[in-house]
Amino acid sequence: MKCLVTGSSGFIGNALVHRLCNETHQVIGLIHKHAPPKKHPKATYITDDIVHPKEKLKKACKTVDVVFHCAAFVKDYGPKKLFYEINVDGTKNLVKLCNQSINRFVFLSHIPYEKVTASNYYNKTKTIAETYLHEQYKKNGFPEVVIRPGNVYGPGATTWVVRPVQSIKKDRIALIDHGSGIFLHTYIDNLLDALIAAAEKDDVVGKSIEVTDGDYSVTWGEYLNELAKMIDEDPIKKNLSKSTALFIGKIMMVLHKIFGINPWVTPQAVETFTNTKKVSIDKARKILDYSPKITYEDGMKQVKEWLEKTNLTES
Repeated sequence: MKCLVTGSSGFIGNALVHRLCNETHQVIGLIHKHAPPKKHPKATYITDDIVHPKEKLKKACKTVDVVFHCAAFVKDYGPKKLFYEINVDGTKNLVKLCNQSINRFVFLSHIPYEKVTASNYYNKTKTIAETYLHEQYKKNGFPEVVIRPGNVYGPGATTWVVRPVQSIKKDRIALIDHGSGIFLHTYIDNLLDALIAAAEKDDVVGKSIEVTDGDYSVTWGEYLNELAKMIDEDPIKKNLSKSTALFIGKIMMVLHKIFGINPWVTPQAVETFTNTKKVSIDKARKILDYSPKITYEDGMKQVKEWLEKTNLTES
């Protein structure tokens, strides 16, 4: 395959570029502002913007046969305009730039299990982008497929490893409802298997497919406390009820809107940490022949080794 990977500087996009190159595919990695932590020597990198695409991106879209669209504005709060520009308009721009001969457009989305809130622009814009892609498939036969991962973790994961570790070390983290929510863990290598299968398998076009490790036995409390143990910190003692956390989150969002204060908890985060919904991966198993190879135990061993190598275990 000759592939374009948007968001190649991000955790998932960077890992995907490396996997594709190691499997001898030709890869163009799209960089927006910041270069990836480690470039693959066999990848070609271009700097451009999906919101305001220039010649480099236009040319790349015309020369590849697969697009992995991993770029997104991924936050649980922020300016509404940015969410819509990047997640919706950026996706539409890529579709319009793609050559009619493109074989597959793999869109990295999000499992919409959280309760929709007024400020949850991330979920809203991802849903709008998905709807647009499916409409393009129905109207024009555009070969899109949507992959919806759970909570993606692994060595180097910013959202679900680095940030929690930093919060634990600073004692700025609390469990919600004693951490009883389900951690829909999705190890990065398992997700990469699904993304590549989505580009190669038949009978996947026009579908949205959920991908996790298929294990619902791990709670957020267990996961976060295991991270704490890895960095030689005491178990997390602070706890908030869901109702209290939601109240604080709503107040923080008001303060953010009025004074620009960054919230340390948001309603979306509360919904994530208290999720009790089990997400089936039966469709992924059937359509993608997906079978998670890395177990939670093995994944956490990899996380621990990475934390020790990067000195994040040190105070």
